[in-house]
Amino acid sequence: MRVLVTSGGTREPIDDVRLLTNASTGRLGARMVDALLEAGHQVTLLHGVTAVLPEGKPERAVFGTSRQLRDLLRLHTPSADAVLHAAAVSDFLPEKRTGKISSDQQTLTLKLSRAPKLVEELRDLAPAGLLVGFKLTSGLAEGARIERALGLLDRARLDMVVVNDATALEEHDHEALLVGVDGILARARGKLEVAQRVVEALDSLSQPA
Repeated sequence: MRVLVTSGGTREPIDDVRLLTNASTGRLGARMVDALLEAGHQVTLLHGVTAVLPEGKPERAVFGTSRQLRDLLRLHTPSADAVLHAAAVSDFLPEKRTGKISSDQQTLTLKLSRAPKLVEELRDLAPAGLLVGFKLTSGLAEGARIERALGLLDRARLDMVVVNDATALEEHDHEALLVGVDGILARARGKLEVAQRVVEALDSLSQPA
């Protein structure tokens, strides 16, 4: 199977030297790429500038801004059998200032505009592809996390959503629920197990009903 994976965070320019970014490390994406390669899949990785890279050697391309990631998705998604869209894409984009904003100001106001939801564009790019989205919550109970996952599943016309919570994202305590249209498909703890469960679920979803 030809699998496209995105990982790491976007970096949106505020001025010529400053960036609006997020805390994504890309570690889960790297684990998933290695698990996919070990299972014999052909993998392309689109990763952020500072993302952790896998041990294996997939075809890969790097993005900085969400616009760059959007262009790469439009290029690579149509030829993929499956997409694991784990990148942390900025929800809001700053209005870029020309030059460098003076550091002498006592306060600074930034104007942010809502960014396009790239995950919601994937189905049109790959009508028959297996599409997996990733949803990050913070401090929500399990029922609320499942509800958020199902909302994304329906809105973006996905096959599965991996929902994580910001309270448990470290290498060994990372907790994830794999959610399909009928509810929880699997539970996993630790990035390695999460990656393995995602690959297993992908293989299961690819089998004829």
